[in-house]
Amino acid sequence: MLATLVAVLAVPLLGGCGSTGASSPATTTVAPRSGTIAVQALDNRFEAKSITITAGSTVTWTNDGSNTHDVVPAEGTDYGVKPDDFKPDASYSATFATPGTYAYYCSLHGTATRGMTGTVVVVAP
Repeated sequence: MLATLVAVLAVPLLGGCGSTGASSPATTTVAPRSGTIAVQALDNRFEAKSITITAGSTVTWTNDGSNTHDVVPAEGTDYGVKPDDFKPDASYSATFATPGTYAYYCSLHGTATRGMTGTVVVVAP
């Protein structure tokens, strides 16, 4: 009976969607940005969490939170900033010349796979 009630309630919701039968895309494509792109380090998160940029662009992280943070590459050592240099109101910049995906995190508020993480996706211009 509960399944029937759920199905009856769901029909009006689905019928009002205005669907034309065409499927909608599952993801939104965002054009890569170039130049200098800002990322905020807030308390326990990076904003924007994932960005797509063109090769040769610079990412500037600014600590707009009230806690000390760092930026640690999940792999490699090509960029990053230590906690002593990334206290509140501090900024750090890195230029990404080679296309690829660069995962990073704050080691004070997460690990390479959980918590305060972010990703820079670099594409050819």
